Amino acid sequence: MELMGPGAADFENVRSLNRAFLSLLKREAGARSCLQELPRELAARLSALPETEAERLAGTPFLLLSFRERDDEYWEGIFADARHGDLFAVPELPSDELGCLISAGLGFVWQLARQNPYAARLICGASLHWCEQLAERTFFRVLARARARADVLVLRCGSNAELWAKLLESGVSREKQVRRAAHISALQSVLTRASMPEKKKWAAAACARRSPALMVADDSKS
Repeated sequence: MELMGPGAADFENVRSLNRAFLSLLKREAGARSCLQELPRELAARLSALPETEAERLAGTPFLLLSFRERDDEYWEGIFADARHGDLFAVPELPSDELGCLISAGLGFVWQLARQNPYAARLICGASLHWCEQLAERTFFRVLARARARADVLVLRCGSNAELWAKLLESGVSREKQVRRAAHISALQSVLTRASMPEKKKWAAAACARRSPALMVADDSKS
């Protein structure tokens, strides 16, 4: 099976979405809430990048914004039948600008997931399962459920301070080769992280066991 990577038009859309995301971080406190996991100094720098540096950072070959593609539990909740939803849950609604970015980003990823899931996985580090779940639904259904939730959009790898320190230093360098190397290195980190099982799933599995997997011999009984 031949796998086709993202094309020039796909990368141009990635740049456009990244540019819009970085611009929104400067203007809107609601958008900046997705930076909470970053150290304060990195969050402050990211939300106040000079225009030239923001343009350089927007050129990363992956989306800087994330739609929580690896959070299966979250998306199961979004796609669940409304009749079985939590009657007392009141999701935080995004602002018009944030909602527009969510709509545009999800539209782009949804189309990729249907036409070229391999490219979608490279661009946003998503699992094949998530791409399949997204692709089998109409865009209207995806948007109707996700567009009403401000927390669907987060910072990619927001807890990885080392990654963002690299992106905010070498990743915005005037030197094209230095910048390019930082972007590719960051992409490798994103894809490596995406291929690893989530720690919370291992923890949940461990908690679900009623008995230990190994028993230590009691010398007193021998």
